Amino acid sequence: LKNKKEEDIYTPFFFRLSNPEQKAELSALLESKTHIKASDTIESQMRELVKSRKPALTLTPEEIDTDVKALLGGLSLEEYGVWVYYPWSERLVHIPDEKEFVELRTNRNKYKITDAEEVALSKKVIGVVGLSVGQSVSLTMAIERIFGELRIADFDDLEITNLNRLRSGISNMGLKKTVIVAREIAEIDPFLKVTPFSEGLTHENINDFFTTGGKLDLIIDECDGLDMKIILRHKAKSLQIPVVMEASDRGTIDIERFDLEPDRSLLHGFIDHLDHTIIGSLTNEEKIPYILPMLGAETISARLKASMVEVKQSINTWPQLASAVALGGALCADVCRRILLDQYHGSGRFFVDIEDFIGDKPKKMEGIYDAVEMSYPELEVGEMNRIVSALSIKKQEGRAVMSDAVVQQLVAAGIAAPSAGNNQPWKWLSKDNVLYLFHDKRQSFSWTDKENFISQIALGAAAENVVIKAASLGYDAHFDLFPSGTNESLIAAIQFQKVDKAAADASLEKYIGLRCTNRKKGTSASVDPAILDEIKNAASSVPGSAVSFLTNAADIARFADIESSAERVRFMHPQSHSEFFSKELRWNDSGKEIITEGLDIKTLEMSLSDETGLRVASSPEVIALLNQWKGGKVFEKAARNAILSSAAIGMVSMPHYAPENFVNGGMVAEHAWLLATKNNIAIHPVSAPLFLYYNIKYGDKKGVSENMINEIDALYRKLCILFPELEKRSGVFLFRVSNADAPTARSLRKPIDEVFNVI
Repeated sequence: LKNKKEEDIYTPFFFRLSNPEQKAELSALLESKTHIKASDTIESQMRELVKSRKPALTLTPEEIDTDVKALLGGLSLEEYGVWVYYPWSERLVHIPDEKEFVELRTNRNKYKITDAEEVALSKKVIGVVGLSVGQSVSLTMAIERIFGELRIADFDDLEITNLNRLRSGISNMGLKKTVIVAREIAEIDPFLKVTPFSEGLTHENINDFFTTGGKLDLIIDECDGLDMKIILRHKAKSLQIPVVMEASDRGTIDIERFDLEPDRSLLHGFIDHLDHTIIGSLTNEEKIPYILPMLGAETISARLKASMVEVKQSINTWPQLASAVALGGALCADVCRRILLDQYHGSGRFFVDIEDFIGDKPKKMEGIYDAVEMSYPELEVGEMNRIVSALSIKKQEGRAVMSDAVVQQLVAAGIAAPSAGNNQPWKWLSKDNVLYLFHDKRQSFSWTDKENFISQIALGAAAENVVIKAASLGYDAHFDLFPSGTNESLIAAIQFQKVDKAAADASLEKYIGLRCTNRKKGTSASVDPAILDEIKNAASSVPGSAVSFLTNAADIARFADIESSAERVRFMHPQSHSEFFSKELRWNDSGKEIITEGLDIKTLEMSLSDETGLRVASSPEVIALLNQWKGGKVFEKAARNAILSSAAIGMVSMPHYAPENFVNGGMVAEHAWLLATKNNIAIHPVSAPLFLYYNIKYGDKKGVSENMINEIDALYRKLCILFPELEKRSGVFLFRVSNADAPTARSLRKPIDEVFNVI
């Protein structure tokens, strides 16, 4: 006792007064510490022991006294049994000695645990790593007395934030968790052996933890360290020791019977595709792809998913509740007892979800509504023919007779244009030497494009490609925009005239197939002002259009705040969120799928951890909860970082908000993009602040909260400060300009025969 710090003491002292030396030691202790509180109910305990041994009899007080006297065997009551001194609380307790104490304390276990099973369990050695859930497990196992030795590992001290789930008192704050647990067990049963590893489980002590003093019979993993979770499983597998883990969410229990299945994959194979050897060198963010499979990304509760999205945003770490920890302790102890008694032999992941068993009938969570189904049928060739047959198109003087092969080249160039989410909203029809461009609303219908302005930009970009391709073939293209006047599906009727020198810049044709969205971070290096001026000149091809740039770092940073907030709003709107995951995003898990529509996840240039986070955020319940909590800041991160790496932010603007201006603006945007491609400059559209604003100003506000409307409006006002021309003009297309490496992947297009018909 003298050689130990008070805060490190966890074992009690035993004094048997039938031993003169120990009697003298206790007397000396009591003389030196007169304030020690003694508890002596030994006579009551002995009477209880007597009755427990004769359950079929109703003993008289005299008969009980006789049996108690026999138990004493000539000793006085004071000398019988053992006095246990707990130095941390300075209490002295008189109890029967080990054999009788264990018999009496476990009497109520019969026959849930038989005498033979009790003996078998008393020889078991169990390891517990991590003492949050691990504390609950350890105490429950101690109360049931299902081990002879318990090895506990945790490097942490008790902090006030632990007290939401750990059963302890505030007076224990600052003490090692191992010491607290060892003391609690000693106060339940001083004869149980507890071996603390107060530095936690480490590379240096793992062999001692698993084997010194006898090999573990079972290990319970409740540690936070991801690398140690893997390491201890490798060790357990090599020694054929079963591993049990409880996840404190939905009563999740993991069982890995390496004792029965020595070749079993770690964690049921959920992380076989990941490199286990590098875990120790990863940042917390980089560990996310490992953590989620461990927890079960598809099976964890919506609240835990949403909470994980908020980690390092509005909370420091994922939450645990005392009720879940207590339940986990009970589940683990029960499973471990049956494994140790050879009563259970399975492996797997299991759920004891109290909310599933005891809960109201399922109802839709507040903030969730069904995604609107596509309300437009596919635009068929018969309908397109009916529309053009009703037109009276003025024949262009000198209109060229185009072969089907030439027209197909023009359309192939057109469909190489960009579109929102790569939705490819176009259909093409060639009839009587006129090429018709249609808007197939079935492809583009979305919450953010109810008024079709986003699609009109894409259709304008497609038209610009046709103009440039035609110029390369020696033709001028002449447009009639919205020629029907009433049918908004028909965007343009295009006629061609053979010329010696085309009006359009035919030199850009070679970049049509090279142009792509590049979402990679830029180097922040500036772009030659001459290149920006050349891109600005793209506006000269369309009267009334303009291209302007922000190049000042402070302005780019302000725009980063605006765009990142707009992306969060877009992602947090339930309908927009649903459309992103159901219509736009393609996971391509095999990496071999050829994706010709929508966005291949690879094109988003996300880290593995961000991609994993995106999977968590795909749940509508998660978004509903984040909206309730006013969270979701994590969705700003990628956009902000990308913007801050940019050399400039560009904007295409037109005189006013009108369909023809969005089509013309799309032509200017594509022309500018091709010029950037020619100069090896990366372009990434970042138009969310514009599109969200137009949606609430001109579209249907259904499903948009008042707070969201106010935030969108405020973001637009901030955008107007950066681009003052927006006070009098309409922005059409915002894009970031950067010097960046080539993109990891490019968006592909549907086969031409799916979108082009000749009549």
